[in-house]
Amino acid sequence: MSKKRVSKFRGKVSANACHQKQKSSNYGYLKLPQDVSMYKEKPGGKALLDIMPYEVTAKKHLDRNEEAGIAVPGELWYRSPFKIHRNVGNANDTIVCPTSFEKPCPICEYRAKRFKEGAEKDETDTMKASARNLYAVIPLDDDDYDEKIHIWDISQYLFQNLLNDELEEDDSYEVFPDLEEGLSLKIRFDSKTIGKSKPFAEASRIDFKERKDVYEEDILDDIPNLDDLLVQLTYKEIDAKFFEIEEDQEQEEEEEKSKRKRKVEQEEEEEKTRKRKKIEKEPEKKEIKEKPKRTRKPKEEKKEESKCPFGYKFGVDTDEEDECAECTIWESCLDKKEENEE
Repeated sequence: MSKKRVSKFRGKVSANACHQKQKSSNYGYLKLPQDVSMYKEKPGGKALLDIMPYEVTAKKHLDRNEEAGIAVPGELWYRSPFKIHRNVGNANDTIVCPTSFEKPCPICEYRAKRFKEGAEKDETDTMKASARNLYAVIPLDDDDYDEKIHIWDISQYLFQNLLNDELEEDDSYEVFPDLEEGLSLKIRFDSKTIGKSKPFAEASRIDFKERKDVYEEDILDDIPNLDDLLVQLTYKEIDAKFFEIEEDQEQEEEEEKSKRKRKVEQEEEEEKTRKRKKIEKEPEKKEIKEKPKRTRKPKEEKKEESKCPFGYKFGVDTDEEDECAECTIWESCLDKKEENEE
């Protein structure tokens, strides 16, 4: 009886399927669980939403208030606020501003620098970070969306500001995210445009309605952690993207800097070697150039000449050259030089 062959796929295909299910998908600056979809409001439309709570994990949550117990890790909260920069780099990307996590941002720093330098408002406005919020919502009575958890991403200006006004007017509505006592939000959206942009939705009215059903606590297991959905780029990545510096360009610049540094070091070493050799030769040169002191012979012994035997200027280059020490007509040359100087 032949031995049964063990398949190489056993234990691998199922593990991969599980990995695919858990894997996140990118949605711009968001990373979503694969089975979670986005909700999008309609310009000029209406929506009935249940905004669900989630368990906070971010230690730097922008709503965090230790004394009031708001948005602290381990507690339930209904939104995840953050900031974005638009039209960054050649690709006009939208990125999450690091100040959302209380980290430094190169774009915000550059904007502040340009402010101090007196830049025009139009320039600094393009670098301004915009406030937004993430919510976990269940759309109700909507033909375009199933009644399950969706992620809603909308600017502070277009929704949360109006919600804050409504809660300030009647704080009894503040229980709207609660699983048991929560309320549904009936929202009316106006259609707005800026310049030639496409119409966008702006909340113009919010009514709080009693929910049809009470949610069980186990639904929290299905609600994504909003704090984990934002794509966080590093300071260096944002800086490179903002100033349009590609990684390969940075690498080329670093290599060029290294080449220049090596060249300078080589030239400095060659200069040191040259000076060292010069110093070693100097004593020998001094011995060659050292001229013995000469004394004038009595005039009767002098030999009159008018031409330098070494090719120098007679009566001019006296005692200027090494050969003068051995010259036989040195005295005549000296007399001529003194005569010329008179």
